[in-house]
Amino acid sequence: MKKIINLSALPMVLALAACTGQPEVTATNSSSEGLPISSQSSSSVAVSSSMGASSSSVVIASSEAASSSSAANVQAFTLQEGDAGFCSIDGLAVETDNDGYTGLGYANTDNYSGAKIVWQLAAQTSDTFTLEIRFANGGDEARPAQLNINEGSNGSYMLAFPTTNAWTQWETESITVDLVQGLNTLELVSRNDSGLGNIDAIKIIGDGISGGACEGLPVASSSAASSSAPSNIGEGEFLPQAGNPVHSRYNKYKSEWSHDKADIILSHQYANGGWPKNQAYDSAGSGGDGLGTFDNGATTLEMTFLADVYNATQDNKYLNAVRKALDYTLDAQYASGGWPQYYPLRGGYSDHVTFNDDAMSRILTVLHHVVQKTAPYDTGVVTDAQRERAKNAVAKGVDYIIKAQWKQNGVPTVWCAQHGKDDYLPKKARAYELESLSGSESVEVVAFLMTQPQTEEVANAVKAALAWFRSPNTYLADYTYNKSVEEKFVPQNGSRVWFRFYDLTTNKGFFSDRDSRKVYDIMDISEERRNGYSWGGGYGEKIINYADSVGY
Repeated sequence: MKKIINLSALPMVLALAACTGQPEVTATNSSSEGLPISSQSSSSVAVSSSMGASSSSVVIASSEAASSSSAANVQAFTLQEGDAGFCSIDGLAVETDNDGYTGLGYANTDNYSGAKIVWQLAAQTSDTFTLEIRFANGGDEARPAQLNINEGSNGSYMLAFPTTNAWTQWETESITVDLVQGLNTLELVSRNDSGLGNIDAIKIIGDGISGGACEGLPVASSSAASSSAPSNIGEGEFLPQAGNPVHSRYNKYKSEWSHDKADIILSHQYANGGWPKNQAYDSAGSGGDGLGTFDNGATTLEMTFLADVYNATQDNKYLNAVRKALDYTLDAQYASGGWPQYYPLRGGYSDHVTFNDDAMSRILTVLHHVVQKTAPYDTGVVTDAQRERAKNAVAKGVDYIIKAQWKQNGVPTVWCAQHGKDDYLPKKARAYELESLSGSESVEVVAFLMTQPQTEEVANAVKAALAWFRSPNTYLADYTYNKSVEEKFVPQNGSRVWFRFYDLTTNKGFFSDRDSRKVYDIMDISEERRNGYSWGGGYGEKIINYADSVGY
């Protein structure tokens, strides 16, 4: 059984233990390659634990002496998952499945390139220190990672993290780093698709080091793998992101093409910074002054891909392309907070704020990662000024989404595929895309909102939309959507299917054709439209599954 550790109780544990005057203790791993943790400070405490792998005690405060007798006066500071200075992780802050860890457990990132752990250290003086990272990698291959000190201004280093042959076998990577007086941010960023190995602790050998307060940085969730609810989710706090469907497409952007296509992709960028849509990128483009678009993932995809190429090559032509594309994206936002489908505007329905084909949620997801400094936006590929603009753009986008959420008798529901930029109302697009509630596009709108601080306003919007998806009035039970057959909606025990379009007042799923007729039987529309459009699917499952995992 997985052990769930409530880190919110640590301050009380520390306070109680400090009053007992605990003697010096040592928590030593049974592995011959383990990192001994010896607490020297008289104020250090140890809490007895029955959960901790092979260790019989858990060190909470760990300012320690170096183990070498020849360096008796050199101090060492060990930082665990529950300590001040452990700021954030793309994954689980505390997992306890594999034995041999020290402290409360170990950190386990999600499995994608760019997944990272962020720590903050306070140094009394600027100096050179030895950093040791205790890890396990039970995979078949190395899991290389990049260590950035203060966003790379004080060094970026590649670490190998070779296989340790078992997830219960722990080893140490060591590196010499320069820290400056004051606060230092350390980012360990995966550079492979499997994420980082399991990280047990970091140890800094040198005088005058302590954990920082994570100033200006998101704070890690403390939920363990089996936790069904976020830890202390309240005003403005973040939900755990493991399993949020809005990230899955973003994580694929970086590897959409091989890097040898980068110059072809670059040649298709318009002078304004955007890209056309649906490009095969089999031959060079001519750039020019065309209308860029966000439809079908255009621009956000190319921008993110080229950011990854820049990080690999450090070629400024890709840097300039990314920055130009980000400026284009930010310039395209309406004052009300939404985005059109094309920019500059071309007139017609494409000028509406566009959720269709997840255009706006894709934009906001990319901007969210820019703000959070997630790979490939975790380097100087964008400027600080652009990050600040992106932060403001995300806030405006959230505000628009909440204002546009359709209400039925005062109860918030979900969203249409497009809304008015100023009146926030559902709008018609193509002849067969009528004003409606969207069972498809609303999924990623909700998922994006769940990346944001869960203020009361945001949390209420999310929970209302989730209630709509969970309602038996919005899905067909024991049916699935099969596009290979004429009737599309076919019986299947245990499955649920949601409609693409719903009536704004009745929640009844409907279909339409090029003559804009609204019908309720899919066989009443033409064969061309029946087979040429997606009218339903298991849309709600992925957002409901994620919501269940975080207790929403």
